[in-house]
Amino acid sequence: MVAGLCPRCGGAVALHEGRPFVNVAGAIELWHSACFEDRDVLVQRSTALDFLPTPPTPRLVRALGGAVAGSLLVAIVIGQWTWGEMAPPPPASLLNVDLAVASEPVVLRVAGAEHEQVPPRLVTVETELETRYEVPVRGAMRLDELFPSLRAWTHPVTGSAELMPDQASRHFGAHRDGIERPECGAGHCGVDLDGPRGRPIVTVAAGTVVRVELSELGLDGRSGRYVRIEHDDGTLTSYMHMDDVAEVHVGDRVAAGQYLGTLGATAVFSSVPHLHFALEVPAHPGMHGDITDTHYVDPAPFLVRSTIAVPPRSLAERPREHGRKPAS
Repeated sequence: MVAGLCPRCGGAVALHEGRPFVNVAGAIELWHSACFEDRDVLVQRSTALDFLPTPPTPRLVRALGGAVAGSLLVAIVIGQWTWGEMAPPPPASLLNVDLAVASEPVVLRVAGAEHEQVPPRLVTVETELETRYEVPVRGAMRLDELFPSLRAWTHPVTGSAELMPDQASRHFGAHRDGIERPECGAGHCGVDLDGPRGRPIVTVAAGTVVRVELSELGLDGRSGRYVRIEHDDGTLTSYMHMDDVAEVHVGDRVAAGQYLGTLGATAVFSSVPHLHFALEVPAHPGMHGDITDTHYVDPAPFLVRSTIAVPPRSLAERPREHGRKPAS
């Protein structure tokens, strides 16, 4: 009596010959005894070889080989460039080492980056003026090195509100009619310094009085009352248009900052009271006295480096500074 079909071989299985088996669906199957013993053949078990990667294709091998070769070439080029930039210097020989102590100071900063941002230097009013009015150079030396009396001046106008005037018409070289001095540009051979009338005027540096002019217009009708001083290195300074002149005489020795007179308006016809201040250097070294063989020089670079003195409160505080009127 046939009870079913064998799941493996499909043959008929008699009830008394079959081997019952409950499958995953819960149904009862009848297997031939021999087929039941060999049922595991249907299941494909995994082996160690099943986990090996799939062998690459020849095309993939060529592509990977080219990529590796290109990477090696780039690495070699970069390595050679880096070595050329950072290669250590050759070892120094003791024969080439200078053991002498350097006389110059060591400069730590030898070069800056191309786009380095350097913070701006703080500039004051004085240094801005000094930058604008550089000390002139004669030959290879600054003028204040050739003539040391030009250093550390006392400003001629005490209590002045300015080291140098802003108006170009008051500067050295400004236009003036009737004056022909090649070194004075358009005619003005000095600087006109402003200040209230009667303000004390002082010497810029120590020296010797070589000229005192007391007539109201001056001998040339332009200078008014003035004093001319020769300094120890031969330079000369002049202080013109003063109202009163101190009790000084030719040959007197004066100190830096010594009172000379008062700011005024003698021989001033079309402008406000002021001090015409002039600087001259001798045309030939070694010349001294009340000479005329000189060259006028712009005093601005030395005025902007000067110190402004505080004016005295009264004439009584100025020894030998009582003014004197011009001789009639």
